[in-house]
Amino acid sequence: MNKTLTANLSSKELDKLIKGIKEFKQQITDKNAEFARRLAEVGIPVIDTNIAQAGFTYDAKGVESGADTEHNTYIKLHTFDDYTEAILITSGMSILFIEFGAGIYYNGAAGTSPHPQGQEFGFVIGSYGKGNGVKQVWGYYDEGGNLVLTHGVKATMPVYKAQLKIADDVYRIAREVFA
Repeated sequence: MNKTLTANLSSKELDKLIKGIKEFKQQITDKNAEFARRLAEVGIPVIDTNIAQAGFTYDAKGVESGADTEHNTYIKLHTFDDYTEAILITSGMSILFIEFGAGIYYNGAAGTSPHPQGQEFGFVIGSYGKGNGVKQVWGYYDEGGNLVLTHGVKATMPVYKAQLKIADDVYRIAREVFA
């Protein structure tokens, strides 16, 4: 984004130059906001796809069902003067299970994590709840009193993969926005 401003040394010309600088500053501020928003938007389909691959949900009582996972992914934009921050937010009952995995059946040995940041954040396989994730299969009773057996869920890492995609696309989007 290039712009050349010139002025002669007169008060009228300097006022015109100041106005041009202010307009250019606003254009940059607007482009920064667009850039932040577009980067965050890149992550939404990555998150949605990886959550859908998990293929399960928990209802409000924590009971697993076979439907696609219900979640909400959205962008929150904060603009402060010439600064814009975009936050990509994902919420849902089972997001942490989908991000970091649950159970050794899909995710490897107890105490490990298939997620590159699982150890760092303390989300290792078999560490949640009653520790059933150290078993190949475990069960719970649904609302109808029926025993449901589960292997847990594979870590599909939707947020981590969205972060990687955003990093991969940062230069492309910058060229598009600031061209």
